[in-house]
Amino acid sequence: MSPEAFDYSPLDSNTREIRVLTLLPGGFEDLLRVSVGKQSLDASPIYNALSYVWGDPTSASNPGNIINIDGHDFSVTSNLLAALRHLRPHAGAAPIMLWVDAVCINQRDVDERTQQVSMMRDIYASAEQVFIWLGEGDDESDAVFDTLPMLATRKSRPDDEQDKILVDATRRCSGFLSGLMSQRPWFSRVWIIQELAMAKHDPLVICGHKSVTWSTLMKASEFVSRKIFTEINMVKRKGQGGPDQNVSEDNSIGGTDDPYDEERNIEIVAYMKVDVLNDIYKAMRTHGGEHLRKLLMISRTSEATDPRDRIYALIGLLKPDTSDAQGSGELVAVDYRKPTAAVYSDAVAHIFAQGEGPYFLSAVFLPGISAAAPQIPSLPPTTPQPPLPSWVPDFSRQVAGKATQPNGVLFHPPAGISASGPGAGCNNGRRLEDKKTLQVEGLFVDTIEEVVSFGESFDSYLRQLPYIESLSKTARQRPCQLEPSITPYVNRYKNEEPLWKALVSNKRYMSGYDPAPASYEAMYQNLLKNLAEGDNWRPKISYDEQDEYLQYIQAHVGKMSFFTTKSGFVGICVPDSRRGDAIAILFGSPIPFVLRPAPGTVPVAGGERPVHYLIGGSYVSGIMAGEMVDELYCEDLMDSTTFFIQ
Repeated sequence: MSPEAFDYSPLDSNTREIRVLTLLPGGFEDLLRVSVGKQSLDASPIYNALSYVWGDPTSASNPGNIINIDGHDFSVTSNLLAALRHLRPHAGAAPIMLWVDAVCINQRDVDERTQQVSMMRDIYASAEQVFIWLGEGDDESDAVFDTLPMLATRKSRPDDEQDKILVDATRRCSGFLSGLMSQRPWFSRVWIIQELAMAKHDPLVICGHKSVTWSTLMKASEFVSRKIFTEINMVKRKGQGGPDQNVSEDNSIGGTDDPYDEERNIEIVAYMKVDVLNDIYKAMRTHGGEHLRKLLMISRTSEATDPRDRIYALIGLLKPDTSDAQGSGELVAVDYRKPTAAVYSDAVAHIFAQGEGPYFLSAVFLPGISAAAPQIPSLPPTTPQPPLPSWVPDFSRQVAGKATQPNGVLFHPPAGISASGPGAGCNNGRRLEDKKTLQVEGLFVDTIEEVVSFGESFDSYLRQLPYIESLSKTARQRPCQLEPSITPYVNRYKNEEPLWKALVSNKRYMSGYDPAPASYEAMYQNLLKNLAEGDNWRPKISYDEQDEYLQYIQAHVGKMSFFTTKSGFVGICVPDSRRGDAIAILFGSPIPFVLRPAPGTVPVAGGERPVHYLIGGSYVSGIMAGEMVDELYCEDLMDSTTFFIQ
């Protein structure tokens, strides 16, 4: 979006000035006319703010995509033009005061853009009303928006299935609501999280000529979810299941005495992005914000034209007491002159300053060594940009289809268990002044002796399994190469857990939290038996509980390799691991990491120290419940190691 004949006059940053449009009345198809004025946020101006998606930037060059600003032509995208047409007051009505980023910020002025984006939280928080523009409507969306208010006020009852009108309305809305994420780009944009969350009054959601409030949309969505997910058995009844009782919204335990009160007696198991957005909307009102670690996890599927906005769009949502990382100096400040790698490094440094760094790195897709940072679209493709340090994730690739490495969550042990043991919640790690080196304390476990790939197919995995079983037994017999004082402990650790558990990170398939059931052992032994009977045997997976172990293996093909260490530990690791890599527990992480010695050193107090690359996560059989930290480090049988990672 580039202005053609309209010139911006500078804003006064000292008085927190913003530009506000006055959207003048007119006919729907008339040329859109606006005037622009300046307002100081300190003076509590009255205006509304638009939350929308720019859309295809090339559409701004279409001849008809013009608005008139104080007599000057200004090009806008098709989606913004449509939004303004639907918001424009009809002839004879009062004009609307509106803040729109594409027009109110001089996008060509990097300094102004930096300053205004840093004020985005206050801009949306100060707006009298936030308008959410989902896009043009159609017959389906019109019918759904007419139905939403009725569903929002409806209480679920067992006899609802007898009400044909309600059933039809619920299913009609279900199809529309489930398609919001894929069919309405507003939901995929990272900036909308802040724009929604900061609204001081209930935002107005507009689709074509129809509109409802955000709270109406959410209440209707919850009603529909309860109905649809009950049909497919993705709910659980509160108060049933012994120790797994649920806490209801009013913090009472269990359900209610009224068997007809379906609203409070069942809990939805499934979770959609619209629910996550609403949680953030509520969190801003109850807690004043969220931690950056959680915000990055929530927004990982969101999109941003400028990759730096994956961080900058979230800064306004930080809890007030965490925005400066507790005085550590690791403040994430908006600066569009910084390259992407520096912005992402700032974000991770902030998370470490919050005491959440090692755990955070265990639950993301890491970039690998010397990974290229995402290209900034406003720069020529030939402009060199620094690569990402190995400990800084590419936040534009935090979904499986885009990531180049497996997610560390694959190697997480069951819930409540951590390789860090007593050190699971410690505040550990900081970025050095060179902005590229991470200093973190940990426990050296051992050096990798061999890495065996499972291959890229289910068949190749099965062919390797008997060999890996044999290799595991041989490796466990190796003498301990570590300190003699800890040899008895190491020998116990490495022989304590059977291989079948390690191959699935001791987790139940599709759970991610529950330990692998004992029944998996029989499945594994039966698998080995059948493989030994003939090279041509291939399992027929029934996709029920009796084949869960095979389903787990099939779902994770290509995402891990098997390894052994010099002292006989065995486990699974990221495929990029290789012989000579180190295994280390970084205190605070639930999993050990694979580290690779890097060339060069880093100057620190006391001299030069060796450097490592962070390769990825691992599951080391026998030490995933914190045994080494608890029994060796805490009992002064092992010293910690300070690692410097680049």
